[in-house]
Amino acid sequence: MENKPKVLVWDLETGFNKAAIFSIFNKYLPFSAITQERYIICGTLKELGKDSIYCISLLEDMDRFEEDPSDDKYVVTVLHKELSKADALIAHYGDAYDIKFFNTRAVYHGLPPLHNVVTIDTKKVAKEKFLFNSNRLDYLGKFLGCGSKIKTGEQLWHDCLNGSVEAVQKMLDYNIQDVLLLECVYNKLAPYVTSRINFNIFDRASCPSCGSKDIVRKGFVYTRVNRYQGYKCKGCGHRFRSGRAEKDFSSAALR
Repeated sequence: MENKPKVLVWDLETGFNKAAIFSIFNKYLPFSAITQERYIICGTLKELGKDSIYCISLLEDMDRFEEDPSDDKYVVTVLHKELSKADALIAHYGDAYDIKFFNTRAVYHGLPPLHNVVTIDTKKVAKEKFLFNSNRLDYLGKFLGCGSKIKTGEQLWHDCLNGSVEAVQKMLDYNIQDVLLLECVYNKLAPYVTSRINFNIFDRASCPSCGSKDIVRKGFVYTRVNRYQGYKCKGCGHRFRSGRAEKDFSSAALR
């Protein structure tokens, strides 16, 4: 039986705060002005390289939604269960927003923290490894030939907050497209990703970045005292080295 890590591509769509203000020209809004906290409208998860997509939205619990369209307890609880199964999570701007916001809603609903899951943020990869004109997902999708986000406007978020079933469904469609776009963008950037989850731990005859077994020898990698067999993944293009130095070479170098 194949032993591979579970890597999820994921994205959240979140709703507005409600706040009481005297003027739209206020430069500072105290937290006491918040009358309703922002919340999670929906979330989409897709296992990297697999066809199936898992979606959850506020509409899954209609009794709760009809009573309060911002009550996300059911959504957060289900997402928590699914995210807890992952070995790694891929998101765009995920380290700065998605995982932190999810944790915020989880602790609010009394859920325990997720295990120490590895996170890969494609926005960080884009910023650190490239000089794109923009690091936004929509731009990267178009630039890399993956497609684009579904066009929408601010009114959709207002409609969700006001309890529109149609608006939540549109938001879920928007969410699903973001995840499909993100997976394609990640696959394009994968050769440049410094792997934080080593697939070789799960299956040694595979690429440590994407898990593909379609790898070929590609020269050698040298350090001050050792030589390592180099490899290239024919799946994602990632280059890596063997975890073991060539004994004969290292012994000769030390003599």
